[in-house]
Amino acid sequence: MKKKIIPLIATFLLILLVAAASAEARGIFKIGGDVTVEADQKVDTVIDIGGQVTVHGLVERNVIVVGGSVVLTNESVVRGDVVCAGGVIVKGNGAQVFGDITEINSANISNAFSSALRGELEGWSLILNIISLCFFAVIFIIALLVTVFIPRPLIAVAREIQSYKAKSFFWGFAATLMMVPFFMLLVISIIGITLIPLVFTLLLLAFILGYIAAGKIFGDYILAKIFRRQTKSLTGATIMGLILLWLIGWIPYVGLLVKVCALTFGLGGVFLALFNRRWQSVAPPPPVQEEPVKPTVE
Repeated sequence: MKKKIIPLIATFLLILLVAAASAEARGIFKIGGDVTVEADQKVDTVIDIGGQVTVHGLVERNVIVVGGSVVLTNESVVRGDVVCAGGVIVKGNGAQVFGDITEINSANISNAFSSALRGELEGWSLILNIISLCFFAVIFIIALLVTVFIPRPLIAVAREIQSYKAKSFFWGFAATLMMVPFFMLLVISIIGITLIPLVFTLLLLAFILGYIAAGKIFGDYILAKIFRRQTKSLTGATIMGLILLWLIGWIPYVGLLVKVCALTFGLGGVFLALFNRRWQSVAPPPPVQEEPVKPTVE
């Protein structure tokens, strides 16, 4: 049962996001291009990164766009939420949206803070979405730096999680429970108070490294099982896994549960790798070598 946790999560994501990429599919997931839901078309979820989504038909769940815009024509129906980060949402008079409409761009950030200061829930909701997006951007940048310059700790943590799933979850869960009592002990002493910023920074780095390792494991599984790629790039697999984890996070309840599990497994893997000093025996991934070009004989 323990060995099936990661495959079950990846299979669930596959059903929601990677099941199809054509017009007849129930879900549409696209990177770097526009998406159009025709008037006679019915899809489950639309996710687009770096493009514009135009909806004429029916979307059963959510429309999520990052780095683009959303156009909802008069005939469009969205039964879930519409989220647009980095662009605008254009809504026709006859368009029907049964969930929340969230637009994150430079024009409405100041309005969100003003609304939050007045105690309005809409402003706080937008601020939380902005924080989530900024957090993902920071994780993304750190993941690129780690995979390129210091891959050994990342590989060590990922191996610990894969080899000791139950222990990783236990150590991560126990460490999370002990954080509040531990910081309370630091507060009651002068030396402990001076150590609080350092301890907090180290814990934050541990959470980030563990989450990135969880993304690497997820990306490896997707590339191996879905795309049938046996030779996997460390950077590519990690970035893919992190993007998919972030997209899963938009699913109500399930997304939060998946993120909490990834953070718990990741933190436990960091502690196991730290105690066992696994990173010292982990060799960095070999560089990808291109096949030599054979000379042509005329």
